[in-house]
Amino acid sequence: MNINDFNDGNFRALLRFRVDSGDTTLGEHLKNGPRNSLYTSPGIQNDIISICGEIIKSKIVQRVNAAECFSVLADETTDIGRIEQMSVCLRYYDQKDKKIREDFLEFTPAVDLSGKGLATLIMGCLQKNSIHCQFLVGQGYDGASAMSGYLHGAQEYIKKDFPMALYVHCSAHSLNLALANACSLPSIRNCISTIQTVGTFFSLIGSKK
Repeated sequence: MNINDFNDGNFRALLRFRVDSGDTTLGEHLKNGPRNSLYTSPGIQNDIISICGEIIKSKIVQRVNAAECFSVLADETTDIGRIEQMSVCLRYYDQKDKKIREDFLEFTPAVDLSGKGLATLIMGCLQKNSIHCQFLVGQGYDGASAMSGYLHGAQEYIKKDFPMALYVHCSAHSLNLALANACSLPSIRNCISTIQTVGTFFSLIGSKK
């Protein structure tokens, strides 16, 4: 069987690509190294992914703390295992690149879906990652009462400890709600359907060239 016909994963394919590109040291290791220390097993691959993730996260945290001004963005959803997951992102000014950035920080399981529970979860995530929460000046969530409620929403609980952290309804969620409401009008629904059909038409033409 041709080696190119066997899919053993992206990681090993990238190693072969590196060897084919002239890395003789890696090629020697993969060919003659001890079978119990080739460092190509699924466990090692997961360890490498985890280490890369921690390095990326540490750099994000460094940039956020250096900015001394950031907003937290969060949303929860149910994953394929029916576990409620909270995604936490950060919006800040990157002093090096001189631009606004939005970076994903992490997923964290959400058990208590009350406003207080979600606020505790969000702040715990920030503190666990050594983010300087005294620089928190904004919050961006959807319009669900557990997140946006002015009495018992997560944003209100966080604002009690960090008064500068003003809540703003997430623009993406606002757009989604606006489009959903607009699509109740037949003329707008038909227009969007026509635009989608035109886009599909040009995609098919491009794929045939």
